[in-house]
Amino acid sequence: MLSDSERLTVLQIERDLLSDPEFARMVRPVADRVRGLAAPVVVGVSARSAPTGRAVEWAAAEAAAQGCPLHVVHTFRLPRGLGLSGMFPGTVDLHEIEVAGARALETAVARARSVHPHLEITAHLAPGSVAPALLRLGRDARLLVLGSRGDRRSWGGPGWLTGSLAARLSASARCPVAVVRPGVGAPCAVRPHVVVGVDGTPRCDAAVGFAFRAAQQRGLGVTAVHAWAPDRPADLEAVTAPLITTEVGAHDLLHRSLARWRREYPDVPVVPEVVRRDPTSALLDEARGAALVVVGTRGRGPARGAVFGSVSRAVVDGVPGAVAVVPAAATGAPTRRGVRT
Repeated sequence: MLSDSERLTVLQIERDLLSDPEFARMVRPVADRVRGLAAPVVVGVSARSAPTGRAVEWAAAEAAAQGCPLHVVHTFRLPRGLGLSGMFPGTVDLHEIEVAGARALETAVARARSVHPHLEITAHLAPGSVAPALLRLGRDARLLVLGSRGDRRSWGGPGWLTGSLAARLSASARCPVAVVRPGVGAPCAVRPHVVVGVDGTPRCDAAVGFAFRAAQQRGLGVTAVHAWAPDRPADLEAVTAPLITTEVGAHDLLHRSLARWRREYPDVPVVPEVVRRDPTSALLDEARGAALVVVGTRGRGPARGAVFGSVSRAVVDGVPGAVAVVPAAATGAPTRRGVRT
């Protein structure tokens, strides 16, 4: 990964070269393709292996399937009270913190290599707040992966708060964010599938594409869920469309949303599910036995990260398996069948 100064230098060179319109027209498609191929899967790890070990394996498998590098990062927040000697009075010194972080990285890299020995893997130890560091790394990533205990407790270190961290990153990251719990991969009574929520808005298109690509990589089918409710009264006389009209419209909306991706991935089986209920309950019910659940988000930015889409937040909190939150303009979202991004 590039340092901040190296990234600034590269950006300046890029701006200078692209200032020539003719040059920019010729090289931009190639540059975008190369940038997409070099983008890694980034996985954050904590000092305790339990919450993130399974996430490392999942991220390694994802990187191998996409033919891209895996970047493992451990981010820690320095305790307050750092003295001139570099010591934290009454607690632990900086060296011990760095050693613990290095061990966490070493353990994570070894675990990733045990799953995919030939995978290109890099590791990075970064002091500072967790969310800003991961968001910074996510600018150049195709996917950001987080581990989770599956509850509201800490991730095993300061700043690794499952709900708040997943919410902030999912709301603000430019790339898709996957939250993986330790139980992922456990046997289930039904054939696994990839579930995606479809609401018919442009923001969900990237999520649907992500789900189709993930299903093809895993040799699975896609279950596309669209929840609908009766129309609200349009006036004081409580005039609404007939229920059958609303339901037919829901089916049409779902099929329109899937049409492009069915053409792009003709070998992926698709099960459309149109249900009359709230979206959160529909997705949580369908998520039982799913290999992956995919939801979209507007990517509202850090200022609104704590209140990002209620459905997305509820799915991240409630699904016992892996969940991918895909922003509308995700740089890591798939484009065409057979083309990695």
